[in-house]
Amino acid sequence: MQPWSVIDRAQTADARLVVGLMSGMSMDGLDVAVVRITERAGAPERPSVELVAGESTAYDDELKGRMRGALAGTPGDVAALSAELAELWAHDVVELLDRKGIDRGDVLAIGAHGQTVHHTPRADGAPAITLQVGDAARLAAGTGLPVVADFRQADIAAGGEGAPLIPLADWILFGEPDEVTACQNLGNIANVTVLPPTTDEILAFDTGPANALIDAAARSTDEGRAAGGIDKDGALSATGDIDNDLLLALYTKRSAWLAEKPPKSAGFETFGPGLLDEVGDAFTRLGAADRVRTVVEYTALALRDAYAWHVVTRFPELERVRFSGGGCHNRMLMTRIGALLADLGLVVEALDPTWTDLKEAVGFALLADRTLRGLPGNVPSATGAAHPVVLGAVTPPPR
Repeated sequence: MQPWSVIDRAQTADARLVVGLMSGMSMDGLDVAVVRITERAGAPERPSVELVAGESTAYDDELKGRMRGALAGTPGDVAALSAELAELWAHDVVELLDRKGIDRGDVLAIGAHGQTVHHTPRADGAPAITLQVGDAARLAAGTGLPVVADFRQADIAAGGEGAPLIPLADWILFGEPDEVTACQNLGNIANVTVLPPTTDEILAFDTGPANALIDAAARSTDEGRAAGGIDKDGALSATGDIDNDLLLALYTKRSAWLAEKPPKSAGFETFGPGLLDEVGDAFTRLGAADRVRTVVEYTALALRDAYAWHVVTRFPELERVRFSGGGCHNRMLMTRIGALLADLGLVVEALDPTWTDLKEAVGFALLADRTLRGLPGNVPSATGAAHPVVLGAVTPPPR
């Protein structure tokens, strides 16, 4: 298959079946979404989107360890991880399609975000630097399907952060014609998309920490690791107390980032285990439950501040915030966020459980479809890019 043949197919079909893949920086598993995208008469920018099939598959502990090790490993470690993940993802895609009775010949392409192993935002005039792995050629070979990947680089080349990339998908999926709403994702990093009726005024940015920092706190002690290395359902944090010294130390270390105006993005380097190393004894002197409870509180407070400083000041009419992502399963975190946002006059709503876990995978299916149709996928007001650009590179399967 030549790359232009899939492009021809994308541009002539009124309905297209696309697979989206998302492996977040929390490195907990792969989300796969099979999406039917259908053109709507008179609304070319807002197609109908149907989730045909989807599932989330957890990575085993051994793979998680290799993934985290690659963050500080050699180029060889990163290359080996890229190959291993692509082969695993190919297996998961083929298995899901076969199990659901979906003919691969009916699938237009795969949109694969890849696994982020590094993301440094713009700073002092220097461009953002980002790297996602998951060998697109191996994924194409393993599935027999064209792959659209490497989405962030074109936005960075246009002067943007390369993130967040889901705002346009949020607008297509959840925008209201006569109301300003917001979509808040609690993945490895927390990010918001504020959705006005038109795309011109979309505001989207990373709001601060989420699962990466909470998980790092949970993994930092034997007790936390015995509990699974995550704050599952908020059970570990529910038994702890907030330590004000640690809370102040965390705020102090990232106060400049939190106060910075959008557009902005963050990565593992900003709100990952390194932040806990920076606060030192303020963190290590505490027991597991108090560590995690304090980090959960910091996460909720940072999100509240992002809305108070950067969202409601620009969109005072905003009333509803729809939440998605793995952090939605953390009851302690959601309870604190709900209470803090209520003080700002905002109502917290959870998306349908299916969308909670698969929204970003659906988003990358939508972005891949736009790439193949030659349409921009970034939102410059969200990423800081100078102009809209077509995202991603197309890799056909071997002939």
